[in-house]
Amino acid sequence: MIKLSTAIKGFLNNPRTNQILLIGTLQNEWEKIVGRLIGQATQPIKIESQKLYIKCKNPTWKTELQYQKLELIKKISKHTKIKDIILI
Repeated sequence: MIKLSTAIKGFLNNPRTNQILLIGTLQNEWEKIVGRLIGQATQPIKIESQKLYIKCKNPTWKTELQYQKLELIKKISKHTKIKDIILI
């Protein structure tokens, strides 16, 4: 039998768990991080290899955010170690 504290520590030190917790935090704070307009038109959906995948409401928003990509990365990187954004 394994101690609960050991199990919790193992769970929290798992890289996959960290990504799940991080994406949840980003989703909860999304509008505060990127602003109301962008926050309502987009949604962070996953993090993989230091890339944040963002679902856009429509192709127009996707195109607009391509132009703002560097600024968006700066805003997000204040909260996490994201190096790139993939817009979907």
